[in-house]
Amino acid sequence: MAVREGNSEIKELFETVVDGGYCIGCGACAAANDSPIEMNLDEYERFQATLVPETNRSSPSISLESVCPFSAKSLDEDRIGEELFGRDCSYRDRVGYYLATYAGYVAEGNFRDGGSSGGLGTWIAAKLLKENLVDGIVHVHPRQPTAEDSRLFAYQLSLSVEDVQKGAKSRYYPVEMSAAIEIIRHRPGRYAFVGIPCFIKAVRLLMRQDPLLNERIQFCIGLVCGHLKSAAFAKLLAWQCGIEPDKILAFDFRKKLPGADANKYGIEVTGVKDGQIVTVTSPVRDLYGADWGLGFFKYKACDYCDDVLAETADLSIGDAWLPQYLKDSRGTNVVVVRHRDLQKPIEQAIDAGDLKLERIDPDEVAKSQRSGFRHRREGLAYRLYLADKTRQWRPPKRVKPEAKHLDRSERQRFSLRILLADRSHSAFKDATDRGQLSVFQARMMPLVQEYELASLPPRPPLWRRIRSRLKKYYVRLFG
Repeated sequence: MAVREGNSEIKELFETVVDGGYCIGCGACAAANDSPIEMNLDEYERFQATLVPETNRSSPSISLESVCPFSAKSLDEDRIGEELFGRDCSYRDRVGYYLATYAGYVAEGNFRDGGSSGGLGTWIAAKLLKENLVDGIVHVHPRQPTAEDSRLFAYQLSLSVEDVQKGAKSRYYPVEMSAAIEIIRHRPGRYAFVGIPCFIKAVRLLMRQDPLLNERIQFCIGLVCGHLKSAAFAKLLAWQCGIEPDKILAFDFRKKLPGADANKYGIEVTGVKDGQIVTVTSPVRDLYGADWGLGFFKYKACDYCDDVLAETADLSIGDAWLPQYLKDSRGTNVVVVRHRDLQKPIEQAIDAGDLKLERIDPDEVAKSQRSGFRHRREGLAYRLYLADKTRQWRPPKRVKPEAKHLDRSERQRFSLRILLADRSHSAFKDATDRGQLSVFQARMMPLVQEYELASLPPRPPLWRRIRSRLKKYYVRLFG
């Protein structure tokens, strides 16, 4: 992308982060006062930073590179966390700073049934409003798609508990926050901002440079993240349910299925089929491309992120993917608290019986996201190694480049994941352009099969197989 020579910082931001494919589409750069950048969906339905027309450009009031979560000029999560929480909290690798760590669910009201897992995210947002600790919650809501704007979700402001509950549940969907930041700037009040790790980091970076945002944003609530999806993910799943990509009206990515393990949830999609509005529910395990490990429609930036637990948030919430909690289909949360003003209402609610939380070791929280950390630490080290080997620019990370820690099959799997994510974007565009879902599956099938073969346990060496067969033969002959 051509960028005017007069602004070397913006030129560098585009030549490294944006042109390199590392833009996560958060909108922090567009949210800066007088920014010459706006956020738009690209041809693969991902939000990306774009320059406004030359004639309308102005000079930003702050350093845009310093607020981009994937720029070389922004602080990392350890530095931000130390500034915010270093005096009051302990530190644990992978978890970051923490005051207390819990697992459990909300017993009060219908927060648990209405949430993705244990209901803690919606409960804490509602609690902040009830206790008059904030005036509004900035979080992602469903929206009514139109012919001009087909997005299913966007950041909105909730001013009541009822509004908060309308924004419950996880959204595996692209959003950007520049319009939400403008609301905070122009509407006096105290706010809590809810987002995935890179968005929370971006908000913290904005707050460091913008005194007004620093004054008005009282709390940041982080959502544990596997990776961010393009809008194609929802469209792929809906298409398999008989609703074409341009006919979706509403989507629930985390439909709880009674009697099923917590990690065996479903989706519920509403849309137009044969001229009628229908709602279809399906277990995710029955849908092609829903396997999170394949990484279909993943932003490239997600492969260069080392923050799973939203380490810069005042409180982080995720799914308790631990054996002792999986059998409960209603869902269970893990919680990391880093701010004393949030720990107090949680402890009071535990005493009152409104929350059924138990203290767990911080390492148990990390174990609940074992697969995510495997990809974001061991896998990231290898991806950094590959980028450095080919002398490509990539974001600086806390993880060090390395390849020797992985065996041959592990290196192959991590390399294939890069290819799977990359090809899924163009393959789905081809499928929608031609109006045939089978096009996507045909394009992806060879890579998926190669990945599945690479994921099989390695065969024992020949001598061990021969010994095993001889032993079985001996037992049959002699007992």
